[in-house]
Amino acid sequence: MMTCTRRRLLLLVITLCVSFVAWGQGVGSQAGRGGGRGGGAGTGDFYTYDTTATAGITIPDGPPTEAHQKIILNGEAFAYTARVGFMPLRNPTSGQPEAHLFLVSYTKDGVADPSSRPLLFFVGGAPGVATSWQEFGGLGPKRMKGIGSGAAGLPPYGWADNPSTLLGQADLVFVNPVGTAWSRPDQPSRGPNYWNTATDIASLGEFVRSFLVTYDRRNSPLFLAGEDFGTGRAAGLAGYLNEHHIPVLGLVLLSMTPSADALAGDEQYITLLPSVIMAAWYHKKLAPELNALNAEQMAEQARQFASREYLHALYKGDRMTPEDRAKVVANLSRLTGCSKAFIVNNNLRITLDRFIGELLRDQRRTLSGSDARVTGFAPASGGRGGRGGFGGGAAPIAIDFNQNNLAAGFLPAYETYLRRELAFTNANYGPSYLSGGGVGTFTSTGNDDAILTASFARNPNLRLFVGVNFFDLNAPFYATEFTLAHVNVSPEVRDHNITVRHFEAGQMAYVDTKSLAELRDGLGDFINTAISAARR
Repeated sequence: MMTCTRRRLLLLVITLCVSFVAWGQGVGSQAGRGGGRGGGAGTGDFYTYDTTATAGITIPDGPPTEAHQKIILNGEAFAYTARVGFMPLRNPTSGQPEAHLFLVSYTKDGVADPSSRPLLFFVGGAPGVATSWQEFGGLGPKRMKGIGSGAAGLPPYGWADNPSTLLGQADLVFVNPVGTAWSRPDQPSRGPNYWNTATDIASLGEFVRSFLVTYDRRNSPLFLAGEDFGTGRAAGLAGYLNEHHIPVLGLVLLSMTPSADALAGDEQYITLLPSVIMAAWYHKKLAPELNALNAEQMAEQARQFASREYLHALYKGDRMTPEDRAKVVANLSRLTGCSKAFIVNNNLRITLDRFIGELLRDQRRTLSGSDARVTGFAPASGGRGGRGGFGGGAAPIAIDFNQNNLAAGFLPAYETYLRRELAFTNANYGPSYLSGGGVGTFTSTGNDDAILTASFARNPNLRLFVGVNFFDLNAPFYATEFTLAHVNVSPEVRDHNITVRHFEAGQMAYVDTKSLAELRDGLGDFINTAISAARR
């Protein structure tokens, strides 16, 4: 695979819960992996991008910096060229640059015909979240040290060769939309022009076209990848490029944004429940016979209960007999690890914000929304010396410990890597917006599932890979499965063109070392299958 916008200046867990449908529902906001928010700069704020400034940073036109490197893949030396720098977005009429997009690309050396190599563009997550996460977190040839264990440790932060890089399967391009990393509009006032669905996609479409022409890759098998709230962007970009005579062979969606229907009314509780059950299973809060199941077996039991007994109970509501209600309460308690009183007090409807503070309440720990396996002590929002804390009525402070752990040291390590290994000097381009601060209000239109349907209608040969994570509570796996089941495509497309892979991981499966290897292998098979099918 993520997460990234559909996020707000709220605490991260609550933000993510609220903003699932924002890319497609017209909600304007932005935040990212580590929280934060874009928009106009406040008084004394030297970080947030200010669209009211009279002049912006000048980014000169010029080719990206090139570095030739080697890593060992499958026991053999693999030589490649890394490029890091900017590509201008030019006005099609005047030819004058209106923005510059920051990119990092990796291409295999010694290839007689570069067109024979597949080319995969990563277009990021939510508006405001840089593609550095996918690149340096697990899929590029270098990876941050310690990230696979879920924590960066203490400085100095470093990196190492990545034997699980996807570079062995395809050349990789990591592009950052305006407002992420060092991508900037040439005039600050133009920033909001890019912070809407249509221009966001169109600007990335122009980047792809320019890259293909500049590096003579017009004939390469083309793939696109988006993550979490950027999956709608990637799907829309596939349709946009096809309309502009740039065929896309495959589309990769990691931590896919659920459809609005999957999160509407009682559907939101039904599609969340299997992820809640998986979290309880991971933390050994279930009966021994359930704890003994493997992840796939437990997930299937969760699906069956959610789609049958639980669905029927929510449909009947107060029409249930006392016996039926007692039965479903007992089964919910058995499968979620929550008390019967908690189930009853919440009228059978378990919300994410309540669950993450409830499951391990006896240990005074809360779960991370982005990865339910990661927990931490969260002080209560009110009271002193434990008053009003766990069990005292006040809700715990919402902290995503997983995101905090992963973000620590990530940007210092990444910027040092760019300087020392790729010879990129970034001193004159201001801060790099990794997870927020560079994008203001984002105006979004259309539904992600409708965008995906339209992309398949335009190109029925399009191949789709969807990565689904069991422990990502912010993108519940059953909500993704629900969304895919309701995408309006032909039976032939559904049977042959859509690949779904599940991972025992939270958001950003590639930061989990075990899941990274599985993701790399799954994407490699997907790319090879798509190319083979296209050549038949």
